[in-house]
Amino acid sequence: MRGGRFSYVAPRKNETDTVLWNYLCLRFLNRLVSVAASRNPFIVYFDQNILSHLREGKRARDELRRLLDKLSGDDTLFVYSMTHVHEIRDSSQPESFVRVIEETPVYLMEFQQASDRRTAFSLGRAHELLLSPEDSVHHASRAIEEILKVVHSSSGWLGDVEAQVLLGEIVTNWDAYWNSLQSDFDVEISGMKNSAEVRHLVEAARRAITESIRALPLQEDRAELTAALARLRERLPKNPAQLDEVPDESAVPFVFSCLDDRDQEGMRAHYPQGFWNRWETRETGKLAGLAFGLFVCGFVRDRRVKSGTNERRYKHFRGQYRDCIHIENAARCGAFVTCDNRAARLARSLYAYAGVNTKVLELTLPKCLL
Repeated sequence: MRGGRFSYVAPRKNETDTVLWNYLCLRFLNRLVSVAASRNPFIVYFDQNILSHLREGKRARDELRRLLDKLSGDDTLFVYSMTHVHEIRDSSQPESFVRVIEETPVYLMEFQQASDRRTAFSLGRAHELLLSPEDSVHHASRAIEEILKVVHSSSGWLGDVEAQVLLGEIVTNWDAYWNSLQSDFDVEISGMKNSAEVRHLVEAARRAITESIRALPLQEDRAELTAALARLRERLPKNPAQLDEVPDESAVPFVFSCLDDRDQEGMRAHYPQGFWNRWETRETGKLAGLAFGLFVCGFVRDRRVKSGTNERRYKHFRGQYRDCIHIENAARCGAFVTCDNRAARLARSLYAYAGVNTKVLELTLPKCLL
């Protein structure tokens, strides 16, 4: 362990090593829990894959529950966030997640902004949030995520898609979002004297956003980003395993050093080392933005974002974006628990650079259970 964080450990080769690794990780985390318990509950943030593996019928369920039982107690809170809610509502079996959250139990963690020191934790919300009809908040989240298609296309990973077709899809989803707001909006302004004027302003805003989306220079952005990524990949190690061997605390500065001088200067100015170590200067989305930028640069890799159908590619690209938001959410907790080695590597390196004290616990499950 270096600097209070788990150092990178090569993948375990057999089940005995896997069990030993998990045991040592849990022993270390239990020590942290005992130290924190004298002051406040120790908050453990579950990655989405933890909740998924805990569902009934999953082969890893019993093993994972046995591991987590070693952490549970009066001094520990397992938590999930609204990011989980949006992911689960998009799944085919949200009711299976409700059972996991209620049985474990897992608390809902809510906060307003990244700089907000106040965090609320509550039980009994899963059924209401995960199984109720889609609302404007969920539509808004989905509409915002549609903009990711611009980045995905510009990265060159989405395949040969006509710019206007792609932008048309984004506009269609934005229209669905606006339409979901319509009934609530009509009720809100029904008693207002200037309701006609307000309606006109809102419609003008809607047209302006639609026009802005259609006017995005997608072809030019794609060419510029593709060229920049090609230059970056020429400077990164040709063998991905060599990049994986860069220590967590050195990984982000190393990737920055491979950028063009102008881009490197801009990244260091926008993301100075230690930028997350003071509550008052934290900006919502900034930590997740750097995490996602590192993914697009190739720091961690997922072949699924550039193979198969475009629908499949985008599904996994959006999943990577959500992983980055989970990493930012977990930065206000004592520990981040995941079964995904890519998410663990990204979180460890990002936390080391940004000045986050959250410990990353990567649980390794035998392949026969996955």
